[in-house]
Amino acid sequence: MPQRLLELGGPADAALIHIAPANSFPPQTYGLMLRSLTDRYRAICFPPRALWGDQRPPRELRQWHVLSDDLLCAFDRWKMGEIILIGHSFGGVASMLAAIKEPERFRALVMLDPTILPQELLDWLKTAAEQGALDQTPLVRGALRRRRLFESRDQAFARFRDRPQFADWSDEALRLYVDHGLRERSNKPGYELTWSVEWEVYYYSTVYQRIWEDLPKLESLLPVLIIRGGASDTFDQAGQDAAQRLVPSATINVIEGQGHLFPQSAPDETGALIRPWLRATLS
Repeated sequence: MPQRLLELGGPADAALIHIAPANSFPPQTYGLMLRSLTDRYRAICFPPRALWGDQRPPRELRQWHVLSDDLLCAFDRWKMGEIILIGHSFGGVASMLAAIKEPERFRALVMLDPTILPQELLDWLKTAAEQGALDQTPLVRGALRRRRLFESRDQAFARFRDRPQFADWSDEALRLYVDHGLRERSNKPGYELTWSVEWEVYYYSTVYQRIWEDLPKLESLLPVLIIRGGASDTFDQAGQDAAQRLVPSATINVIEGQGHLFPQSAPDETGALIRPWLRATLS
């Protein structure tokens, strides 16, 4: 299945927003956040390869710049420009890399709790990859333990409702995750993950290593907004301080009390930060 265009709301002739999701999260789970934007903007997504169909991850590990290359190819194919990039977690990094490669195509970059990890952790992950020990890293081990099959969507909803990861999600947000994060199995009863564990593990195993080299390239390249969850274990206070030093023109906001998944757990608050920033920046 080739890469497809996913419409997420808004007038067909409005200014474009592209949303790049976090690893293992369907783009539709950002629908509640986008509600505060789609009266003014057309929101779209070109999903990453994990959602292209039944293809399996490549054996060769390639870092997240492939995600940005796929985005640029899709924008070329659909002849799109003047795009506002919004990316969450590794989608934020992919969006950043696309902006650095072709800044003339984009109007602004919004990164939501981007995967900007401490250099010592990046070095540790690089060593683990060289030693063939990535399956021992916490994120990979967690993904490999993930339940893959469910009898029904209602069963999945009930299970996810009790998981700490979704404790602060509304039922509406969780239902979007269940409705779009599961698909009917082919020729078998039940449901399976739309974003497979194999792809989730692949992306965790290919963390981009040069983020600290590339961040300064954003300075004066295009307007940048970074939003961090105050309780995030991905983009922490030290990371925020370092990013601000490297990109002094960037606006950085914090949603206190929220973790890494605040676009889903606090969608209205997230949208309320993005909308006025876009209005002020692009007016």
